Amino acid sequence: MSSTTLEKVIEDVRALSPDEQRKVKELIDSLLESAVDAQKVLSPEDLLEQRLLERGVISEIPMRLPTPERFRDFKPIEVKGKPVSETIIEERR
Repeated sequence: MSSTTLEKVIEDVRALSPDEQRKVKELIDSLLESAVDAQKVLSPEDLLEQRLLERGVISEIPMRLPTPERFRDFKPIEVKGKPVSETIIEERR
C-alpha cells in the first residue's frame, strides 16, 4: 500500500464516528489476531473455533481477553430489594 493510500485511509477513519472507529479497531484487532494465529501452533480449542467459523456455525471467533473498550459503555442494572451480598451471607448461615 502506498503512503498516500495509507494517509487517505487514516484520514477517512478519523472522519468516522467513535462507534464506527471502534468497529474498525475491532476489525484490525481480529486481522492481527489471525496473523498471529497463522504464525503459531494452534491449540485444540483454537482449531475447533477455526473449523466452526469456516463451516459457518459461528460468525466470528470470540476474543479471549476482555478489553477496556468492551466495558466502556457498561451500565449496571438497578435491582430492588436488599443487596445480593446480604442474601449470600444469610444463605451461608
